[in-house]
This record gives sequence, structure tokens and C-alpha cells, in this order.
Amino acid sequence: MAPLQSSISKRLTLMNMLVSGIVLLLACAAFFGYDLITYRQSLVRNLSIQSQVIASNSVSALVFNDPKSAETTLSALKAAPHVVYAEIYTPDGHPFAGYRRDGSRDEALPMPELAPLRMETYWFEPDHLALTRAIVFEGKPIGVVYIRIDLGALYDRLQGYAEIVGIILLASLGAAFVISRVSQRTISKPVVELASTARIVSRERDYSQRAKPAARNDEIGVLIGAFNEMLAQIQQRDAALLEAHDDLDAKVKERTAELKLAEENLRVLSTRLLQLQDEERRHISRELHDSSGQSLAALGMNLAIVKMEASKVSPEAAKAIAESVALVRSTTQELRTMSYLLHPPLLDEAGLDSTLRWYVDGFSERSKITVELQLPEEMGRLPRNLEMGIFRIVQESLTNIHRHSGSSSATICLEQNNGEIRLEVRDQGKGMPVDGRSPSGEIVRPGIGIQGMRERVMQLAGRLEIKSSSTGTVVLAVLPVPEAEVHEAREDEDENLRE
Repeated sequence: MAPLQSSISKRLTLMNMLVSGIVLLLACAAFFGYDLITYRQSLVRNLSIQSQVIASNSVSALVFNDPKSAETTLSALKAAPHVVYAEIYTPDGHPFAGYRRDGSRDEALPMPELAPLRMETYWFEPDHLALTRAIVFEGKPIGVVYIRIDLGALYDRLQGYAEIVGIILLASLGAAFVISRVSQRTISKPVVELASTARIVSRERDYSQRAKPAARNDEIGVLIGAFNEMLAQIQQRDAALLEAHDDLDAKVKERTAELKLAEENLRVLSTRLLQLQDEERRHISRELHDSSGQSLAALGMNLAIVKMEASKVSPEAAKAIAESVALVRSTTQELRTMSYLLHPPLLDEAGLDSTLRWYVDGFSERSKITVELQLPEEMGRLPRNLEMGIFRIVQESLTNIHRHSGSSSATICLEQNNGEIRLEVRDQGKGMPVDGRSPSGEIVRPGIGIQGMRERVMQLAGRLEIKSSSTGTVVLAVLPVPEAEVHEAREDEDENLRE
């Protein structure tokens, strides 16, 4: 509180002294200017009278060419202590008689020019006042008198005024300082108390504080009353906001718990759906292979027997039998391919590396897209769900390249180190939507295939990154490999080899 009070006191005191000083300076400047103007006019008037007297007394000396008489006339200027130089000139500008206060015989100055049609001219210079006057006889100029006076007296007068002004100014400022120090307390004290209350409210956020009411109902009293009323309103609103915040916080926690539970349920459901999808694909694959495939094989053998008897039937029937045999053979091949794509039996029997080589070769043959496959030299068996997840990511990525990218080549790189699998599928196509935006920036909803890849990677506790541009797309999946499951997979592999 003390520093604030000191600051307000200093400002009020400084303001009072500044106002007082400015007023005094303006008043003194007005008197000073008035006195300067009147004193200069007085100097000019006195000098003009002296020049008239000398001009009148010098007429006879000029008419009779008597320089001595003119010098005697000029010597009367000794009675004027400020006159330092005087000279009488003939009409042609030659010095006729002169006066020097210091008694020197310096060469006379050139005759100053008179203004046309004027009897007298004067001018001020930095250190003296000069005046010239024409000497007239019978209406004709017969000479010129030039007088110069020293302005030292004027400067002495001005210095005296300055000293007086300085003394008055100092005395006035001192009085203003004392008066303002005494009177400002009645103004600064309630302001200081108000500022102190405002500082406490700002620092401690305590809106229950109130400023002390002023004794008088002036502007400061109105300000303090409005400040206290504002604090009361803020306190009421703060309490209402706090209550609303508590309610909102409870609702947010409740909704967060519900969303978390829903998310967990959704994740469990998604995992279960993918598992059911894989199981259904395995089941359909087996049905196609074991049931439909066997039926087609039997049909093919029957048609082969019938074909051997083709010579006993008409040519049209023989042709139909041959076409049926070819159709059964083609359908059997397509059914076998479809069965393997739904669930490749190599994945259970030989592992991920053999399955990927088989799938990539078949994909390249069907799509005419060159695929470079880079696999570790000794990858071994991985957990079954991890192998299935990697195969499905590769399958979905190559399917997207074939359907959407327009790329003529692709690269699949699979690395295993530091307890994790790093899968990268790269193409040189036209790009694809990533994170809801196409390569051109348009908002596009991601496809089901990408969502499925994300779900698989999430279930395997990995991360999936898709980077796409107009020059191609990169799908990167990093999946952890649990050490215990690796050992279990290797033991299963060894057991399968022994069988």
C-alpha cells in the first residue's frame, strides 16, 4: 500500500507543481515580453530625439564646413552613457565629424543607406541599436547623422528580470509543493485503498473483498460504490459458474465413462467380427474345396468318360461334351483360386513367407502388376493371428493398388527385428484418400478396406501409417511380436514338421 500511495502522491504533487509552474511561466513571459517591447520602443524614441537634436545643431557646421563645430556638437553625447559611436556624413557619404566613447580615432564606418523618402531609419543588431537621420537645410538634405548605442543595459535589464522570475518561480513551486502535499491526501487515500482492494482481488481471486466506502458522495465515492457492486455481481456469477462447472464436470465424467465403455464394447465387437469373418472365410474355403470342389472333380471324371464315347454321338453332342469338360476344368481352377484367396491353406501349413510368395505370384499373373517381394532370409513362424493380420494387410493393399492406383508396379518389404514386424507396401500410382482427404485436398470418406486394416493393426497393438501423394502411396504397419507367442509358434512348427 505504501508504494502505491507514494506513487499517487508524487503524481498529484508533480501535477500541481507543473500546472503552477506553467501558469507562472506564462505570466512572467507575458510581462517579460511587454517590458521588452516597451523598453525597445523607449530606446528608439530617446535615440530619435538625440538624433534630431544633433541634426539641428549640425546644420551650420555643414553649411560653413566647420568639422570642429560638428565634433563639439557630437561631444554632447557624453551625457548619454549608452552611445558608443556617432558620425556625421556629407551628402556624398564622406565622414565629416565623429564621436567615439572610448576616445579612439578609428576609421569611420561607411555611411548607412537611408530608406527612400524617409527622414529616419533604425535597426537592431545583436549587440547594438543603430539609427540614421537626414540633416536637412531649406528642404534639401545636406548630410546624415549616424548614432549607435550599446544594448548592454537592455541585456542587464533582461538578466535582472530572469533572476526575479527564477526566484518567484522557485518560491511558487515550493509553496505549491507544500500545499499539494497537504491537500492531496484527501484525494489519494480513498484511491489507494481502492487500488489495494483491487490488487487483493486480482492476486487471490477473492471476490468477497469490498473497498471501504468514501466519506463523501463525490466521483471517487461513486467509483468505489460501482467497484463494490461489480465485485458482488462477479461473486454471484462466479458461484453460479462454479456450480455449473461441477455439474458439467460430473456429466462429462459420466459421458466419458459411457463413451469409454462403448468404445471398449465396439472394439471387442470389431475384434469378434474380424475373427468371425476369418473363421467364415476358412469355413467357406473348406466348403468350396471339400464339397463343391469334389463335386466338380466327380463331374469332370464323368464327363471324361462320356468324352471317350464321343464317337458314338452326333458331332454337336461331342462338341458340347468337350466344351463342358473345359468349362468344368476352368470352374474348378477358379473355385480353387477363390478358396485359396478366402483362406490360403499354406498359411496354416507352411507359414507366412510361403503364403506371401504364392499370393504375390498369383496376383501378378492375374493383375499384370509387377510386384517385388522382399522377405527376411529366416523369418520362421509367427503367431497365427499375427500371420493372418499381415496377410490380410498385404491382400487389401494389393487389391487397392489394382483397383484404384493405376500403378504398374508395387513393392512389399517385410522386416523383423527388435521384437517387431515392419511391413511396407509401396506403389507409384495416383494416390488415395488419407485421413478423410484426397491427394487434391477434397474431403473423402475412407473405404472399408482401410478401416479394416486399421482395426487389425489396432487389435495387434501396432500402428498403421498411410502416406499418399500424386506420385504414389506408402502403407506402413509396425506390429509387435510377443516373445512367448513366438516360442509357442515355433514349437507348433516343430511339432508339425515331426508329424
